[in-house]
Amino acid sequence: MFFVTFHHLVVGLVAGIGTLCAVSAIAAYASTYFVGGAKLREHLDRASFIAACACLPLMPIAVLSGTFATGAPGEDAMTYNKFLFSGLTAGFLASMIIGRWRFGPAIWLDSKLGPLQTVCAVGALGSIVVLGSIGSKITLGESTLDFLPFWPEFATSIAVNQWFGLALFLLSIGCVFSAFKLGPATERLS
Repeated sequence: MFFVTFHHLVVGLVAGIGTLCAVSAIAAYASTYFVGGAKLREHLDRASFIAACACLPLMPIAVLSGTFATGAPGEDAMTYNKFLFSGLTAGFLASMIIGRWRFGPAIWLDSKLGPLQTVCAVGALGSIVVLGSIGSKITLGESTLDFLPFWPEFATSIAVNQWFGLALFLLSIGCVFSAFKLGPATERLS
């Protein structure tokens, strides 16, 4: 019983802080189109970066508490899809943190990195919305996104075997390594 209550607490924190992160990032990029938006962008950038740094460590806690709260985690497609979207959310948040950390607060002014950072923010927000929708389907039997005619059915899921999953994991680690080591030297943008 403790894990159910604890899971609800952590999920609320992840959803709130993650939404703050994404909305602040989207607004920070939008502020580049307004004259005099530099001061506002500075505040939004900081809010987005701090919220992403706070949300990322809460993601595994939410996954673990959800795992202990369910009787048989991963046996039904709904919880399996929650695992997938939790990983996707963590990936978007990590990419936002790394991009902001490597390039600094001027990332929003770069013609390629600013939109990329914004796409990651939109992806994180979308993943959080889908996670909440799946969670409400599991607990309440209905979702806030049920009114959409094109909403996918999360009662089924694509399952890959463990060796293919391990191969994809190793490929992603290789891609991250090559991006950091073999790519061009990065400097903080000014």
